Amino acid sequence: MKRDQRGFTLIELMVALVVSSLLVGMILAIFSRMSIAYRGQQQIAGVQQVLAAARATIEFDAKQAGFGLPQGFVFAGDLKLHPAVSITNSSTGPDQIAFFYADSSAQALVTSTAWGTTLNVDDASSFAIGDLVVVSTADLSLSGLGPNDGNIAKYAACALKVANKTSTSLSFTTVPPWGTPSESHCTALPNPSATSLVYKFVARGYRIDTTSAAQAAIGPLQLSTNGGLLGAGDTWNPLAFGFTDIQTSLQIFHQFSPAPWPAPGDTPDPDTDAVRDWYSGALQDTLTQPVLPAANTLDPKDGLLQISISLVARTDRDVEGIATSLTPQLIDPLAPANNLLGDHAQVTLPSATDPALQGSRIYRYTTFQVDFRNLGVGR
Repeated sequence: MKRDQRGFTLIELMVALVVSSLLVGMILAIFSRMSIAYRGQQQIAGVQQVLAAARATIEFDAKQAGFGLPQGFVFAGDLKLHPAVSITNSSTGPDQIAFFYADSSAQALVTSTAWGTTLNVDDASSFAIGDLVVVSTADLSLSGLGPNDGNIAKYAACALKVANKTSTSLSFTTVPPWGTPSESHCTALPNPSATSLVYKFVARGYRIDTTSAAQAAIGPLQLSTNGGLLGAGDTWNPLAFGFTDIQTSLQIFHQFSPAPWPAPGDTPDPDTDAVRDWYSGALQDTLTQPVLPAANTLDPKDGLLQISISLVARTDRDVEGIATSLTPQLIDPLAPANNLLGDHAQVTLPSATDPALQGSRIYRYTTFQVDFRNLGVGR
């Protein structure tokens, strides 16, 4: 007996095909969203790693700033007194930072009794021809803040470049920008004495290159191992890419110094402390730019206490669905020149005028404070 045989009808096949297509489409959509989220999280992790590395590098230099030269140093390129911290503030772009200090891992005791193009030292083995060095002479006679306080060490320091050496002497270049024929930037300082030491000189400058639209678009965070001292002749090398902003703020102790400090009782920042104030605007330039030695406005008992630094970076490519709509708010509108962040307001992304501030990217920032342990004498 022949059995009835029956397959799928065309309508059943079409229904099955539609249902299968919907299921496959749903699976692909879920996979696509998961893939986009995964790639976005990878890029966020990359930005955070870059920020952490940049923060660690800058933070290390900030902590060392002023060692061996807390009152600054004289540089042959302009014969001016340069503070150990230099800020070039910008209200429309990234700030520029430089830190200067002596490297105690390479040092020698000066045994000469007068300045010249050569200094005798106890042991010159830590130095090589071409090294930048700083000669630092301590004055221990400055009285402390109160009658029962110890004296405050005040240092006279000048930067030089080693041109030649023996086992017990260092000769210095007399060619600008690191020297002069008479080394006049050093001869104006106290003669070397039993408190004089030679150290390797560390000069570290940081900036974001916005010199062209193409550079701003890739956002290189750059380092100068001359600290920007050479101006247009300086060399800036990229450390990382994708950076859009550096903002700084300085906390100053100014109990003893005259104007431009506020008068006693004035409180420019939001706290109630009349002698410790934060400056986030153009006054940072005034306080940290080189001056003629006699024109230094900081009393040795005053000084820089802290710096707050904010770094902003973004992904190097567009990200779907989770892009940042506004840059970080790095300003206090109630105290734009006296806060802990800086002086840059939020910008809607993408910016029509700034090629660094692109849309469809993920932006992240970090803000950190560093104590100037070698500069804050007025705590």
